[in-house]
Amino acid sequence: MRPAQSHFANVANQYASFRPTYAPELLQALVALTGHQAYPAPIVALDIAAGSGQATVPLAEYAQTVIASDLALNQIASMPYHPRIHRYVARAELSGLPDYSVDLITVAQSMHWFDVDAFHHEVYRILKPNGLIAVWTYALLSGTPELTDIIHRLYNYTAAWWPADRAHVDNHYANLAFPYQRIDFIPPPMVMHYTLEQLLGYLRTWSGVQRYLKDQGHDPVALFVDAFTAAWPISPTTPTLFTFDLTIFVGKPHPQKQ
Repeated sequence: MRPAQSHFANVANQYASFRPTYAPELLQALVALTGHQAYPAPIVALDIAAGSGQATVPLAEYAQTVIASDLALNQIASMPYHPRIHRYVARAELSGLPDYSVDLITVAQSMHWFDVDAFHHEVYRILKPNGLIAVWTYALLSGTPELTDIIHRLYNYTAAWWPADRAHVDNHYANLAFPYQRIDFIPPPMVMHYTLEQLLGYLRTWSGVQRYLKDQGHDPVALFVDAFTAAWPISPTTPTLFTFDLTIFVGKPHPQKQ
């Protein structure tokens, strides 16, 4: 198995504060695909590489039992408390859960860091034969044309410091295996309203930015603050709309592989 990748343990607080969250409608729709329409549904859901709970917390509104795993204790420790969420530290490929014990698996913005083949082997071990897996990723966010251009300039400026597996995000997981019976699913739009301070906080959680900072000793985001400030609509304290380019795969286990 390839070495585990953990890029966000040192920015857990910023991650919790600034990373985008997911529409409750997205998690509700995924739970509904398990065959339940009353909430919280009597299912066990597992949110893998849960971070600080961007998908876990809304998922807990619709599933009776939610297990959240992450490599970084700092990350799950910063997850808001919810009585239906059970948190623990584990690799995605080694969940430690019993065979066929999970109804729904969610993986938000993380599968590109995994040993993908080992991960899918683990999914087939723990997911019930009629269970569901949903994996999604989002590429760069877009705001006004001027703000979008600056975001792309920052991304290109830090390109040499991004981990190689980030390429899977940029190509929308097109080259990552997803060995399940696919289910057509159209997610709701993924949007956030950020002030300038919040946008800068989010950009500083980028793995490429963190690696640049460690290598070069200064914050690359700071180099673009003046440009963002000049381009910000109305005033920097006024939230503005950003849209994330979301790709999602939803599927069920192939019976012959169970």
